[in-house]
Amino acid sequence: MKKYLMKVKWWILASMVAFFVETIITSIILYLPGYLIDNFKNNESIYQSIFVYLAVFVFYLVTCYSSNRIADYRRIVFEKAIKSDLFSSVMNRSYNEFQQYNIGEYISMQSNDVTEICQNYLSPFVSIFRSVIMIVIFGVVLVLTVDVSIAIAIICLSVLTVFIPQITAKELSKRNHAHLEQVGKYTTKVTEYYGMHTILDNKSRPTVINVHAKELDEVFDRNMFFRKLNSFSYVLNGGSVEFIAIVTFIMVGVLLINGSITVGSATVAFMYSSRFTEPISELNLNISRVKSVKKIQEKLNEILDFDYSANKQQLDSFEKIYFKNVKKQFDTCKISLPNMVFEKGKKYLIIGDNGVGKSVSLKILMKFYQPDEGEVYFDKLGLNDIDINCLNAYVPQSSIVFDSSYYNNVTIYGTYVENLEFYESLFPIHIISKIKASDSIMDLSGGEKQVVSLIRSLCMNKPVLLLDESFSAMNRNTIDIFMDNLEKIDRTIILIAHNFDNYFDKFSHVYCVKAEG
Repeated sequence: MKKYLMKVKWWILASMVAFFVETIITSIILYLPGYLIDNFKNNESIYQSIFVYLAVFVFYLVTCYSSNRIADYRRIVFEKAIKSDLFSSVMNRSYNEFQQYNIGEYISMQSNDVTEICQNYLSPFVSIFRSVIMIVIFGVVLVLTVDVSIAIAIICLSVLTVFIPQITAKELSKRNHAHLEQVGKYTTKVTEYYGMHTILDNKSRPTVINVHAKELDEVFDRNMFFRKLNSFSYVLNGGSVEFIAIVTFIMVGVLLINGSITVGSATVAFMYSSRFTEPISELNLNISRVKSVKKIQEKLNEILDFDYSANKQQLDSFEKIYFKNVKKQFDTCKISLPNMVFEKGKKYLIIGDNGVGKSVSLKILMKFYQPDEGEVYFDKLGLNDIDINCLNAYVPQSSIVFDSSYYNNVTIYGTYVENLEFYESLFPIHIISKIKASDSIMDLSGGEKQVVSLIRSLCMNKPVLLLDESFSAMNRNTIDIFMDNLEKIDRTIILIAHNFDNYFDKFSHVYCVKAEG
């Protein structure tokens, strides 16, 4: 988190200045009642004290307001920077790296974890400095205005209480991390349950509600487990601070009996000791809070600090792609792909029965899977040595569309805009017109969504187009027109499809994947 602390360093410095001024003002306010008691017979001193008190109080309010506004800006800049970088880092992860967490957990990180870092890392981190400033200033004032023995006792005991949070810090961090992990899993489950809404009936709906209730209980059980220790930590830290107040009370009483201090000095001692223990209590609490999010910091840092500019060669073009003796094991199922060669600019069809592993070939080209045996080359470069994002555009069977305009969907918010009209012309005019006229892309039919996905992949203008059952929901007329225009597309196309016998002549070669054995 050091990187993000540096982004708000000037706001933190401004907070330090505000804390210093605020503490000086507080010291004056605390001193005045004792001064008033010892000088109550002097009318002029009383009037001066009242005037100073009012003036200082107004200045105190202005300083507090300024301090709060600084804190607001500091929090916004810090939180925005982390959320922006976290989103970018997650989006830049490779497929396998992305699979480390599910989407619900990423959403939870973006909202819950970052909020937790702001509340229990940034704010307590700054407050630790505030506590130190208050302890130093109040300590100096204690020595100067109160009996030295009382001041030394308070300061020494205060130093000891700083170590109290260490007793529960490690376990607090562990329990807090476990709770937030459960929140991430819960978010994923709730997303699934809402997605099931259209298939539920009166009999199954109560079952899902009961299952959700159990998931919710698990979240709050973890939360309660954390809060149980957190409450104990509060009592432990607070009790150590109150012990200082008890010692001060006893010492002031003894010194008053012996006539070593005045009533005014005793009053100042009580007021300063109570306020002196406040920053110590806050220091203990804030140290615990910072330590409680250690696991969250480690998880976020692992994503934020990863160098995604990997040393992969970026190819603008190639001549041939080779599959040599490629095999992939899935539990008890072993997929054996035929030796295949895909030449630049040509069109290829891969066929085979359901479950034989046709899609595995494309997923290996996208690095979704790593082959267990064999090799894949782009010319002479191994697949792991190149950045496939520069080469491949992939269209899965399940269309990916988002709740935005047609233009934003096919151009990815204006990223790819060249030749859009040409790619639209590869499909029936009435289909394109209907899609454009739709109020919501999300309401399109499955075939229409596949058209949107296919146009998007074409607009990306990558050298290789990988189509995984990308026509499965389209009507025959739409497929016929697109296949008639296939040769107009100047790039390598590898298509996986069923029932494409009528289109064999459109392809340079047809590969067949067969079940092993």
